[in-house]
Amino acid sequence: MKLLTVGGSAGAVEAIQELAGGLPADLDAAVVVAIHISRFADSRLPAILSRSGPLPAVHGRDGDPLRPGSIVVAPPDHHLLVDGGIVQLSSGPRVNRHRPSVDVMFASAARRAGPSTVAVVLSGTLDDGALGATLVSRAGGRVLVEDPATAAWPGMPRAALAAAPAAAVRPLAGLAAEIVEAIETTPHWQPAPRAAETEGARTMGMADSDDLGFLAENESRLTRLVCPDCDGSLAQVDLDHISYFRCHVGHQFSPQSLAAAHAEASEARLWAAASALEEQAALRRHLASAGQAEPGPEQHLRAAERAAELSALLRDHLARDPDRR
Repeated sequence: MKLLTVGGSAGAVEAIQELAGGLPADLDAAVVVAIHISRFADSRLPAILSRSGPLPAVHGRDGDPLRPGSIVVAPPDHHLLVDGGIVQLSSGPRVNRHRPSVDVMFASAARRAGPSTVAVVLSGTLDDGALGATLVSRAGGRVLVEDPATAAWPGMPRAALAAAPAAAVRPLAGLAAEIVEAIETTPHWQPAPRAAETEGARTMGMADSDDLGFLAENESRLTRLVCPDCDGSLAQVDLDHISYFRCHVGHQFSPQSLAAAHAEASEARLWAAASALEEQAALRRHLASAGQAEPGPEQHLRAAERAAELSALLRDHLARDPDRR
């Protein structure tokens, strides 16, 4: 078996429709797809891809076999992994703030299929897929990237090229032909059943320990950063052209995704602080109106005014922050 893995985000649905239209009905590879989508979405991507080209497409189901000439799409809120020639779905920790994550799918393909993998990075923002592209390349697979100059959103293609410099770059119009050529020269893979693994290890190759200073084999060092999803400590992993961060429960971030996640977490904390100050002001006004003797109505009113002023400053700053526009 040969394996074609395709990942993308913003602008990728249109791109993969064109890609599906250019693939032949006798494609000698199983195709797996991970596109960022809301966990609440009613995804119609398999039906769209089935109409776009000759290959039938379905949402992946845990345990389904992979078959050449068919497309399996990651369903909403599930990572899609390939293992032992079958589809595996995971509800494990989000990676790069996404589930499904392109990195998770690419990493599983690199780990199990190695040189029999062709990985394709399509349009999208930030850097999901960059680490996975590196892992596929290191495992002997081929990496193809939609040309950032023609991609609707160039972030993911640029990040993949920075992390995997040996990747081939093609405009979308020529990408399907390049994929077919790459698959023709890709060796076949003989799937074997996997060994038992924990959920975290199954997703991104993690290990567990009770040692507070424990580092997994591929982790470089502990950092002073915390996971924006769970507040756990983050370890840094350094590869040739990319570093990434992973917490002890398995949330994982490439650099741009970590910055975006921390920005969201910081904003949420600032709004929570503004809310707490408003509650403090309301409580102090209540105490003043109730005639509390200690510390006295005047002091309660002054404290209420100060809390309200601080809340207003925070809300004004958040409303005017140019980096959030």
